Amino acid sequence: MATLLLENITTLVTVASAGDGGPSPRRAGSAMNDIGVVRNADVAIDGDTIVWTGRSGERSFPGAERIDCAGKTVLPGFVDSHTHIVHAGDRAGEFAMRLRGATYQEIAAAGGGIISTMRSVRQSTIEQIVERSRGLVESAFRHGSTTIEAKSGYGLDTDNELKLLEAIALLNRDVAPTLVPTFLGAHDFPPEHREDHEPYITEIIERMLPAVAERKLAAFCDVFSDTGYYTVEESERIFEAAAGLGMRTRVHADELSSFGGAEMAARIGALSADHLLMISDEGIERMREAGVVATLLPGTAFFLKLPYAPARKMIERGMTVALATDCNPGSNMCENMQMTLALACMGMRMTVEEAITAATINGAAALGMADSIGSIEAGKRADLAIFGVSDYPAIVYHYGVNQVEAMVKDGVLHRWRN
Repeated sequence: MATLLLENITTLVTVASAGDGGPSPRRAGSAMNDIGVVRNADVAIDGDTIVWTGRSGERSFPGAERIDCAGKTVLPGFVDSHTHIVHAGDRAGEFAMRLRGATYQEIAAAGGGIISTMRSVRQSTIEQIVERSRGLVESAFRHGSTTIEAKSGYGLDTDNELKLLEAIALLNRDVAPTLVPTFLGAHDFPPEHREDHEPYITEIIERMLPAVAERKLAAFCDVFSDTGYYTVEESERIFEAAAGLGMRTRVHADELSSFGGAEMAARIGALSADHLLMISDEGIERMREAGVVATLLPGTAFFLKLPYAPARKMIERGMTVALATDCNPGSNMCENMQMTLALACMGMRMTVEEAITAATINGAAALGMADSIGSIEAGKRADLAIFGVSDYPAIVYHYGVNQVEAMVKDGVLHRWRN
């Protein structure tokens, strides 16, 4: 039985398990090149679940709504596993300052950066934040993302961090993609605690985290662990408190310096460590051993004119690498995962196959969701992207444009474009 049939798909990229047919696991090292390509394929969907994939015509599904995908490529919906897509305000002026030579740190020291967005959030209502963010979320969906992690982190006090998480919850009720909320109260220190960190860390541990857990507003806790932000010791205290409340951990690590964030992520058993532009060889080895997903954000390196994370070294050493946009108002105002794949291939020397794996099943693994999303196989959620190209390399080859013609989210077809 099927309610929707995508048929005559010229190129189906399943990223599915080649083994026993169980849920597809994360892919590490050279296995990231195995993306399960099927030519001339069908995908059958019943409700919100994939029920069958195979060669066109192998099975009949009478009564199903039929979508002819001749000349198209179908991929799992992208899993954008690191964003700050829900926020308020605009920092285009800072972007212009950076182009005139100001550094990220200089802009922050002058009252810009995260603190600028903090002021905008504090001056906005929940409804204003929702409406400011809705367009970005809907655009991300139109560009292929069916699951999007969304962090707080621009409130920097209890009331405003909760405001951001409530805004994410409200958006989640009426936008197509799934938003996965992460608490990031430890994104920076508010101006009133810039010189004395301890009162703010106490507020995070004793007020923010319990309130977030009690209201079930986030399953994850993140900390910006880097030079000028949270020390490893401060980060570990926050993560210990979060774990005690049943929250899983993700880490902004080693973006600005080789700070020991990657090693810490391995030590505490984080699901993922993200950014990693300055990761050490020791950090790579520790994360690989601990099975921590390395979530790389090439758009941020491109935007800030920083060296890219060493993706080739990580993959060659057997790590699990994911890709995400890091969509945010200050260091990468881009919600387009197709562009992220292009930057990963051209800037970090990943293969197209590795980039697809990193943006689908490994992104799902970074969120602890690889059992239900990130690949196209029976039993998984019917989240797919339909591209107007006949083969998958063209998604990266013809970059800077939107190749998506339609989306399937939870079994519902969206935006068919002739």
